[in-house]
Amino acid sequence: MADYNRLTCMIAKHGEAAIFRRFDALNIKNLLYMQAELVHLEAELRQIEQDEKSSADPSMVGYPLSVYDLRDSVSTGHVTQWTKYQEIQSKVQAYNGALLQYLSLRKIAKPTSNAVEFFREWLERREGGDFFLKGREAAIWEANEDLITLDCEQPSKDALTSLINEKVCIVLLDPDRGFFRAAH
Repeated sequence: MADYNRLTCMIAKHGEAAIFRRFDALNIKNLLYMQAELVHLEAELRQIEQDEKSSADPSMVGYPLSVYDLRDSVSTGHVTQWTKYQEIQSKVQAYNGALLQYLSLRKIAKPTSNAVEFFREWLERREGGDFFLKGREAAIWEANEDLITLDCEQPSKDALTSLINEKVCIVLLDPDRGFFRAAH
C-alpha cells in the first residue's frame, strides 16, 4: 500500500527526488512579524530608558552607565528596563536565527524539471505512490517556484547546459517528435 513510508524509501533511493517546499511567503511573513514586534519592543525600551533617566530616584542614576547596576536593579525593585531588555534579547536572537535560516534556504538549489516530473509521475504510478496523497498534501509539489532540492549530487549547470538537457534532448529523443522517430 502506498503511504509516506513508501515515499520515504523512494526519496532515500533516488536523491534527485529529495524535493521540498521552501515556504517563501510564510518565511517572509514570519520575518516581517518578528521585525515589527522588535520595532515596538525597541520603542518601549527607549521610553523606559527616558523615564528612568528623568526619574528623581537616585538608584536609577547608574543604569545608563553600568550594565551591572542595571542587572542589579532586580534587588532594588526597579526591574522594568532589565526585564524589557531580556525580552528583547531573546526576540533578537530568534529573529537573527530566522534571518540566517531563510538566507540558507534561499541558497538551496531548485530541482530540475526532470526531477520534479519524475517525482510527480512516481506519485501517480500504481507501483509508486498510487495517488495516496489527499487534499492539500496532494498539491505540495505543484508549487514550482517554491521547491528546493536536497540532492547534493545535482551537478551545477549553466543556463545553456540546462536548456539543452531539459528541453532540446527531450525533443530530439521523443519518439513522436524527434530525430529518432519510428518509421510508420
